[in-house]
Order: sequence, then structure tokens, then C-alpha cells
Amino acid sequence: MDLAKESVYWSFRIVVITLVIVFIILIIGSLTDYKLDINEAESYIIRNKIILDENCLAYNGYRTNLGVIDKDKFNKIHLQNCLNTDKGVILNLTHDDNSEEILINDDLADKIDFCYDEKTFSCIRKEYNLILKDNSNEFPAKLIIDTIGLK
Repeated sequence: MDLAKESVYWSFRIVVITLVIVFIILIIGSLTDYKLDINEAESYIIRNKIILDENCLAYNGYRTNLGVIDKDKFNKIHLQNCLNTDKGVILNLTHDDNSEEILINDDLADKIDFCYDEKTFSCIRKEYNLILKDNSNEFPAKLIIDTIGLK
């Protein structure tokens, strides 16, 4: 009788250990299949720096307001000083019926027409609905950020 109980316990242990090993292998396998696209990560960092950093476009009164950009900071010289990147960046700000466009790193930024070539260029576009602060006035605005890089 003791031998039968012991064999049942061992068979139960073997099944549990096998399930744990399979579960661990599945977790490790899913982590190794994850691919990080460097161009997407760089574009994400650039876009967030543009709209969230008070040294770039973010409006700061007594604190930095998320989703509010300063109209006075939207110029090429200020943005070139803010961004230190080798990627081409196109910023298109639309408010009321006005549209302004700024190109950073013109050598790559003007290559946006070649974005269909996915083997050579990495092009990522993101639109943001923001509030544009101009002196004491606030306007709804749309900021489109295109990042263009070489693969």
C-alpha cells in the first residue's frame, strides 16, 4: 500500500514539475522574441521632448503644463537648439486657419517623399491635439511631427 501511495505522489510531482518547466520555457521564449525598433524608440523620445520639455515647446508658467505649447517657442532656431538629433524632423502646427512648418536637419527632413522606401528610410508621423498659448490667449491647435531617419 505504501508503494502505491508513493508512486501516486511521484507521478503527481513529475506532472507539476513538467508544467512548471514548460511555463518557464514559454515565458523566456516570449521575452526573447520581443524586438525593439530603435527608430521607433528614437522617434518616441524626440516627440516627447518636443511637446513635454519646457526648453522645447511646452508652456511653463509657474509649472510646465502638459498639452499646452508656447507659440513664442515655435521657431526654427529655438527648436534646433532644443533638439540634438541626426534625424530629420518636420513640425507642422495648425491653428485657426494658419499653418506653420519647421524643418529640423533639412538634409533628411526634405526626404519625406521617399518614405515609401521602407528598407532605406524610417518615417514616423504622429498627430497631437494641443492648446496653443499665445501671450494670454489660448487656441486649440494640431501639431503633426514627422521624424525621418536612415535605417
